[in-house]
Amino acid sequence: MKKTIFAMAVCAAAFSAVAGGKIRVHSHRGETDFAPQNTAEAIKLAYDMGSLMIETDFWQTKDGSIVCVHERHELKNLWGIDKDPRDLTAEEIKSARLAHPERFDKKYADCRLPMLDDILAVIPKDKKFELEVKCYGKGFADKVDAAREKAGLKRENILITSFSADVVKDFKSKYPDYETMLIFSYNPEKHSPESIISTAKRAGVSQVALGNYRKIDREFVRKIQDAGFKVGVWQVQNLDDLAYAAKIGANRVCSDHAYRLRSDFKRLKNLDFK
Repeated sequence: MKKTIFAMAVCAAAFSAVAGGKIRVHSHRGETDFAPQNTAEAIKLAYDMGSLMIETDFWQTKDGSIVCVHERHELKNLWGIDKDPRDLTAEEIKSARLAHPERFDKKYADCRLPMLDDILAVIPKDKKFELEVKCYGKGFADKVDAAREKAGLKRENILITSFSADVVKDFKSKYPDYETMLIFSYNPEKHSPESIISTAKRAGVSQVALGNYRKIDREFVRKIQDAGFKVGVWQVQNLDDLAYAAKIGANRVCSDHAYRLRSDFKRLKNLDFK
């Protein structure tokens, strides 16, 4: 209990130290504390529980389908399919069922492996959605834009992200109205603020997201922000993580436990800490 109260106090102090005390907590793959990750049900639940933006992962398969799944491990563990996501067919995607439905509440027993259309259909018109590109093939950008239009969403509803500068650059060249973000798994031997800024400028993005953020400080983040980029960090799993993200001045955080994190932080309002 003392550790929790201390983390909350540090979190409050950190928030007062950053500009305006504003930070956005986004949901990683939906509300996975309750529903199977990267499903339409988990995504919808995250929005219903207060998330303003949700991140999910997409692969273009060998037959041109776009499927929502993180990687091979998730595909096998959650859906019982032991293959590279890019080797899936539309028929396999549509027929996939949870390998272990008993791990979840009974109401999620009929969850399906979603395609792009399934995910976009549950995105509220007034919210944002982070579409991380895992496998980018011919026609990917066109298919995303067509699916977005079919769902009745605006281009500003969707943030296109990737670890690949070439992917986001190519998408942006085809559809400049989409906002884009470049993701970095921070490595002190590879990355400096200057190298990140240079790569981000080449990719034409407006935001960057940094993993391993515990290894960076406020000055590191400030240099990137001063160059005109918003800075997000991942994964932020508890109040101690959130306090550190606030301390270094992150604009947004991504969390596997977004609802719980927001709920815990709201307790600060009722904390008489002296």
